[in-house]
Amino acid sequence: MARVYGITLPPGLEIIYNKTLKMYDIQFNCNIGKNRRFTTRKQRYQLKNFSKLLGVSHRWSLLNDAEKQLWYNAADEIGLNGYALYTQDTVYRIMNGLVASSNPSIYHQYLVGHISLGGSAKNCTVTQHHVTAISLPGVMKISYKTDLVADGLDPYCKCILRYIRYSGGQNIYDEQEINIPLSHDWDRQTLNIEVPEGIIGEWDIRLELCDVQGDFWFDNVMLEYSADIQSWDPFCENVKKYWVDTDVPAGVTLESIYPV
Repeated sequence: MARVYGITLPPGLEIIYNKTLKMYDIQFNCNIGKNRRFTTRKQRYQLKNFSKLLGVSHRWSLLNDAEKQLWYNAADEIGLNGYALYTQDTVYRIMNGLVASSNPSIYHQYLVGHISLGGSAKNCTVTQHHVTAISLPGVMKISYKTDLVADGLDPYCKCILRYIRYSGGQNIYDEQEINIPLSHDWDRQTLNIEVPEGIIGEWDIRLELCDVQGDFWFDNVMLEYSADIQSWDPFCENVKKYWVDTDVPAGVTLESIYPV
C-alpha cells in the first residue's frame, strides 16, 4: 500500500531534496510541488465568487417548481441552464449590493445593451458589419425596452438588416427593418427574411435612432440562418467591442449594463 508523506521545505531546496532522496532509496517516488505564498487579485476575486456559491445554492433550493421553471424559460432563450443563469445573476447582485433575488425574463438575461442620447445628441447609428455572404432565408430578432421622446420631424428607432446582392447586372442594397416603438416596456419582435433574387453578398445589422432623446435598452439581437446565430455578441456582453460607432455624436452613451 502506498504511503503518502508531506513536508515543508525552505525555498530553493526542493531540487536537492528530491535528488538526495532518490539516491538513497529508489523505491520512493517523490513529487515536489509549490504552494503559493500569495494569491493574485484575480484568484482572490474568484475565491470570493466561489464562497458565495453555497449561499446561492441554498437560495435556489428554497424556490418552488414554478419559480424555477421561470428561470429555465429565461435561460432557454440563450441556450443556458436555468440554475446556471440564476447563479450568474444572483452572484452579480450580491457582489454589487443589490437585492439578492431578481425576476427572470424571457426578453433579457444578465447584461443588456444600452444607448442613451442626451445633451444635444438626437441621432445615433451603431453597426455590426459582416464581410461573409449572408445565406437566406433567415430570421432577425431583437428584445428591447425604450424610454425615448421625439425631438425632431422624423423620430424613429429601428433595427435594420442591410445586405448587398448582384442581380440584373447591378449591385442592389436591400434593407429589412424592425420598427421599435419610442416608449415601451420589455418586448421583442421577429422578422422573417425571405430569399431574394440574385447572388447575395456581405451584410450588416444596424441600430438606428433618429430625432429622439432618452434611453434604449436591447438584448438577444440575433440574425439566424443556416441553423445558427450569425450575429456577433447576441447577448450583449460587450457591445462596445462588437458594435461600431457609425454615427455616435457627443452626448451618446453606448454600453453593456446590468438592468436594475
